[in-house]
Parts: sequence; C-alpha cells; structure tokens
Amino acid sequence: MRVVYRGDLDGTVCAAILSELGMCDELKQAHPKDMQDAKVDVTNQDIICNLPYHPDCYMWFDHHSSEIFRPDMPSDFKGLVDVAPSAANLVYKYFLPEHPQLKKYEELVHETDLVDSANLTLEQVSNPQGTILLGLLLDPRTGLGLHRNFTISNFQWVSQMPEMLTTNSVDEILAMADSQERIKRYNEMQQAASEFYLETSHLSDNVIVTDVRGKEVPAANRFLIYTLAGLSGGNISVRIADGKKGEFDTISVAHSIFVRTSSVDSGELCKKYGGGGHKGAATCQPVLKDSERVFLEIIDACKE
Repeated sequence: MRVVYRGDLDGTVCAAILSELGMCDELKQAHPKDMQDAKVDVTNQDIICNLPYHPDCYMWFDHHSSEIFRPDMPSDFKGLVDVAPSAANLVYKYFLPEHPQLKKYEELVHETDLVDSANLTLEQVSNPQGTILLGLLLDPRTGLGLHRNFTISNFQWVSQMPEMLTTNSVDEILAMADSQERIKRYNEMQQAASEFYLETSHLSDNVIVTDVRGKEVPAANRFLIYTLAGLSGGNISVRIADGKKGEFDTISVAHSIFVRTSSVDSGELCKKYGGGGHKGAATCQPVLKDSERVFLEIIDACKE
C-alpha cells in the first residue's frame, strides 16, 4: 500500500501509525490543492491521510470541515472522516481497538492534536519543545523548505520522519544532527522574522493583514504574528504570498490562537474561492489575475 499524505506533523503521524501496522510500503507527500485539481494519480492501493478525497483510493482519513460539509461528501468510502483535532487522531482511533500495540502513540497523537488544532499557550509558541517544536519544524508554513543549504534537503528530512517515529522518540529525533541543524536555523530566524512581519503586516480593524508577495520570507512558526506588538490585538489574520512557480498566489486565513473571538469560518470562506480547511485556519490559491480582488474580498469578509 502507498500512503498519500500531507508532510506536516499531522500527516506524518498518520503515516507513522500506518507504517507501524505494515500498511505502508511507499510514501507520497501531496498538497491539498494538487489533490483537488486531480494532479495526483491515485489508485486502489492508496491510503489518503489529511488530504481531500479521491474516489479511486483504498482508504481515506481526514478532519477538515470543508471536506466533511461539502455537498458531494462521499458516503461509501473505507476509513474515517470526522470533526477532530487532527487526522492522526482519527487514524489512531480507527485502528486501536484491533491493534492495542498502537497505545504507544497515545501521547504523540495527543500532542499532534494540540499542534494541529493550534491549542497552544504563549509559552509553547515562544519556546517550543518536544513534539510542539517538531511540529513547527515540519510545518510547510514555517518555511524551512525554502532553505537549500542543509546537509540533506528539507524534503528528504521530512520524508524520513514517518519511519523514524516508529523507532525513535521525538526527543531522540530532535537530537539528531539533521534536526539540530534545522533547530539552529529556526532559532536564528525568529528575531528577523519578527521584524519582517512587523514591516509587511498591519492591523485593519480586527484583521491582521500580511502581504509577502515578492519577498524572501524568513522561517518562523505561523503563530509568531499573534505575539507581535501592534498586531497582537487582531483576532484573525489574512496573508497573501507567492504560489508555486509564480502560477498563483496563496491566501491564508487563520484565527488568532490568543484572541479567540472571531466568528468567521475560515474553511467555508476559502472554499468559496476554490480552497478549504478548518473553521480556524484555511487557504485558497487564486490565479494571479484574480488574487488581488480575492485578497481584498476575504479581508472585508473577516472584518467585524
């Protein structure tokens, strides 16, 4: 079987559990948009985790509300799709009754829930440790994939992670040389990232607006912006960035994890523009000719 997954902590833990069960002979990382656009060849030998559905797959596990509540949500698939803090939570819950050996992943799944649902404290964001730190390093939105001068590429490092989690603790993984290289880079970039986001962001009513198009974005965890003076009063952020190969722009909408007062359903809002996600965080990728209009419309929709 092949596991098709998103290469963040949630998808990685899904793949690790399936590897533990002997259900993973091959791994393939994929982006949600590529799944939506049918750019990923899927067969009945594929298990999809933390990504949109494909009718040809063998099993499907997902927890994104934009998928669950879509009009054409399938009803006859094998797997588990439900509102949950993480897709890993669903994979774990689905297989645990018949595979009690998976109990060893209980704490890892719990911590994955915290990261993926952004249920973190200011201290955990400012000084991440353990699984929280690993989750931030793996998160594509942190931006380490844009750095090309690691000993091994970030894609290679991320690709190793599911198998490594079956044989090593998180602390052991973080102590490895390739992880330490990334931790050092991550820590070095935080001050530069704070300055960068203060220069590229402003508060428009309750909305933190960020435009990083055409800029070299420093690595930083996606929650940093909610801690910055002059921006921390916002309850929702809207960010626009260059998309892959300049073919589109990526717009991200996310609730502040410290000022939890926004009533906007980010997933439903982004779904109107061909994207999706959760109520608290979502993305869309409009074509370049539409991106400025969509960006302004989304900002307006997030205002109270």
